[in-house]
Amino acid sequence: MSQVQMRLGVLGPLEVEIEGRQVSLPAGKHRVLLAALLLRGNLTVRRDELIDYVWDGAPPPGARGAVQTYMARLRAALQPACVIVTRSDGYLIEMPETALDLHRFRELGARAETAAAQDRAAESALLQQALELWRGPALADVPSETLRTLAAIPLAEERLATLERRIEADLTLGRHRQVLAELRTLTAEHPLHERFWGQLVMALHGSGRQAEALEAFRGLRRLLHDELGIEPGEDLQALHRQVLNGAPALPSRPRHASPLVSRPGVWRASCHLPPDVGAYAGRAELIAEATVLLAGAGRTAVPVLAVCGAPGTGKTALALRIAHQIRYAFLDGQWFVRLRDAEGKPRDPSGVLAEVLLAAGVDRASVPGDLAARAARLRAELAGRSLLLVLDDAADAAQIRPLLPGVAGCAVIVTSRTDLRGLAALHDARVVTLEPLRRAESVRLLAELVPGGEAGDEGRRAEIAGLCDDLPLAIRLAAANLIGRSPAEASRYLARLRSGDRLGMLAVAGDAEASMRAAYDRSYLALPPAARQLFRLLAPVPGDISLEAAAGLLAVPAREAEPLLATLTAAHLVRQAGAGDRYRLDPLPRLYAAERLAAEEAPFPRATATERRLVCP
Repeated sequence: MSQVQMRLGVLGPLEVEIEGRQVSLPAGKHRVLLAALLLRGNLTVRRDELIDYVWDGAPPPGARGAVQTYMARLRAALQPACVIVTRSDGYLIEMPETALDLHRFRELGARAETAAAQDRAAESALLQQALELWRGPALADVPSETLRTLAAIPLAEERLATLERRIEADLTLGRHRQVLAELRTLTAEHPLHERFWGQLVMALHGSGRQAEALEAFRGLRRLLHDELGIEPGEDLQALHRQVLNGAPALPSRPRHASPLVSRPGVWRASCHLPPDVGAYAGRAELIAEATVLLAGAGRTAVPVLAVCGAPGTGKTALALRIAHQIRYAFLDGQWFVRLRDAEGKPRDPSGVLAEVLLAAGVDRASVPGDLAARAARLRAELAGRSLLLVLDDAADAAQIRPLLPGVAGCAVIVTSRTDLRGLAALHDARVVTLEPLRRAESVRLLAELVPGGEAGDEGRRAEIAGLCDDLPLAIRLAAANLIGRSPAEASRYLARLRSGDRLGMLAVAGDAEASMRAAYDRSYLALPPAARQLFRLLAPVPGDISLEAAAGLLAVPAREAEPLLATLTAAHLVRQAGAGDRYRLDPLPRLYAAERLAAEEAPFPRATATERRLVCP
């Protein structure tokens, strides 16, 4: 690593200073690439990520070659201070971490955390030094909406959280009058940020201005009621009661309630997320939207993102991709909870709550005995925390509700094979249903997974993607069977994928869970018996089928078949075909249904084969 002195800046306009000299950076796309590399300093940024950042999810045909050209120009501009290294799947920039203002900002924040227990004045001073590193909005001159969403907005939130901490330390030190003007500006700039309003109320009351403190609370209450139809949070209402009662001294918020501070010996900020997937393609717009929803500024409630979809659509992979990208916005931890047991059965919410409470530092003897009490205790433990909760493979909305935090600061990502519209109705969750990838995205994913050429040219990769129904899991399974194979072995695999046991070929030998068949098993076995039967009977029906025809397969009235089709649709095993009451199976689910039909030899009830042919289109 070169010993050349340099300073790198992302906390404002992009800035590079080498030996005291400002480097003139190329404009436009070069800045996007440099910003992405600096933010990930000394770690590889995948090529597909860089392409998404530069072209905001709509790259031109020659994007990969263009990135190479831009990188060559950046290398020339930055040498010898930093080195841009090419990796098989992307690029990284080698640099001293301390050269980057973002690293120094976070390092000062960590030092302030250490100082806080003994010296609040030192904490305040260190946090102020951190805040002074900001020269304006992060990445202010970087023309990438995707990078702005994924990085600049969360960094702005991180700055506000640091500002909250510094003001809290000042209030604890009795500096009420000194922070008043700053807090009035902050509440005007961030009118829905309740924490700043609470600090303003404390500062006014601590300055002997009780009437103004009460008026500040009333102003916030009016604003929240008019804009959102809600009341201030419990912390603010408790503070309001203290002011009304004329409490002689209002300490700053207890440190155990701070979203950025751990309770010594009890709360341990920790990351329980499984590793992020490596190669990834598609979903860029959804990831950007989720980042704003979950980690954006101005949250006044607990944001919930529910990711639903058919087996193999990549629900958990997407949840982990989002969680890893926003984890730095949740400094009290990131938890991952599986909601099914080893046999695939839904876990009891009460048992899950006990596990989560223990992880939160609650003594085993103090864990309440019933579901409602455990849910209330979890909400109390998470109040004021900044925690990301990922709930994987939920059976239904009822399993999730007791696990939801109660106040803003936390965020939740849920994955489920079934429809979770109940969460949208009662908890204002954002529910998204994953579709298969676009064919170009599937081809790109396969190329990333099998970079050595075993998957053939682009036409061959497109064929494989089609045989996989453009499902990310199926593509990954096919890639696992292709990578490292000789051309002859790869050709034999593709031939069997085309004409043989396609579900059997979309599996990894020796791993019972790594197969499309296992993915469909989990959804199929969760169905009630009548819905399973209808699913099996749909296998030989070509094309779409009407409600009446489906009822004919079972020899029951349409009113009895309709809820069964709704169950299959909610489980994403059957999809509605356009508007109206027609339904269809995609190719891989149809193959699975045919296997089940043959294996279980389910006789058609009551209706004869001739009658079934008459009702099927």
